[in-house]
Order: sequence, then structure tokens, then C-alpha cells
Amino acid sequence: MSFRLFGFPVSIEGSFLLTVAFLGYLSFESQLDRIVAFVVIAVIAVLVHELGHAVVAQRQGSAHTPTITLAGMAGLTRYRPVRPPSRAESILVSAAGPIAGILLGIVVVVIARSGLITSTPFVDDLYRIGIFTTFVWSALNLLPVLPLDGGHIMADLLPGSVAVRRRRAAIISVMTAGLGAVGLWLWTGSLFGPIFLAMFAFQNASSVRAAGAQEPRLAPPLSPRD
Repeated sequence: MSFRLFGFPVSIEGSFLLTVAFLGYLSFESQLDRIVAFVVIAVIAVLVHELGHAVVAQRQGSAHTPTITLAGMAGLTRYRPVRPPSRAESILVSAAGPIAGILLGIVVVVIARSGLITSTPFVDDLYRIGIFTTFVWSALNLLPVLPLDGGHIMADLLPGSVAVRRRRAAIISVMTAGLGAVGLWLWTGSLFGPIFLAMFAFQNASSVRAAGAQEPRLAPPLSPRD
């Protein structure tokens, strides 16, 4: 499915719809109306998140119009800066997505508490889905784990060259994602979240190994240096 939203090309792949439908099923099992609602609200929430990235990236200057893709378990905004962005500019682009999600969550809360909508079991579930896909997802996205937005922000805040910062961020991501996976499993008993974090830990561990293999062995592997 492809279309334009506020001038930005958007593509939503079937893999993303299946993933959010599965998340909806984990929450509501056989309640088809709730699962459909979860998919619709999740798509809206992720689109708003990615629009935050796209708008800020375009304002900073992009060689082409930023594109938004929803696929697999996430959304992705692609753009090409007309010049290398500063750390502050890069952080702003990364933070714009979660900020947009939090602002959408505030809108959801304001509407729910305005008294304009009558509370029913279905409406209450819609509210919970809205809170989960805005506030909760935004908070998770700010975790210091690559490739989440919080991981990119962390990488921009670390000292060193770009390559060194990325390597250090990957090492921190491995530790954070690993501990988070164990903690989430002990807390919830669910495997989906821990598997998600474990996948990030594995990806970052692979990045660290690959970076180490390309460096001269002047110091022990994984030893941070500028």
C-alpha cells in the first residue's frame, strides 16, 4: 500500500500489518473488533512518529523528500541530508519521532477526559490501545539501544569520532538490551518483548564483532579508543 501523506511518500507493507495484528491478538485474543482497532490505531501512531522524523529532516535540508516505510516490526524514515548534520541536528531528528508520539498521546488523553465520548468497554479499550501505542511505544523507543531512536541519540552524545561512537553505542546496546530482555521476561512472563530485545542485542553484538575484525590489533578487541 503506497500513498502520500502531507507530501511525504508512504509505503505500508503487509509484514507490518501482520506484526501489529499479532500484537493485537496477544492482547485481545479472539476479540476481532479490538484486534482491528489495534491495527488501525497502531498504524496511525507509527505514521505520526515517522512524520515527526520526516518533518524535522526536511526542515534541516534533505536532498530528496523523506520517505516513510512501515515494514516488519517498525517504521523507517529515509532521507539524505544536503550536508553532514551536526550532533544537535541529528539528535533533533531522532527525538522528533518519540516527541510526536507523546504529543499524540496527550491529544488522546485530552479527548478521553473531555467528556465528549461516552465510556463503554470498547471505548475504554480504544483508550488503552491509544495510550500503549503513543506513550509506551515512545518510551520504549527512547531506550539507549540501537537501532531505536534512543540508541541514535546515545551515539550522538558519546565522545569520539563517528565510527568510535557507533561502536561504543553498540556495546552499550548489547548490555542494555540483554539486561532488558531478562528483566522484561521476569516481570511479564511474556516472551515477545524479550525476544525483541534479544534480537537487538544480537544485532549489536554482530556489529561490534564486525567492527573489531576490521581494526588493527593494537589493543584488545572491544577496547574503546579514539
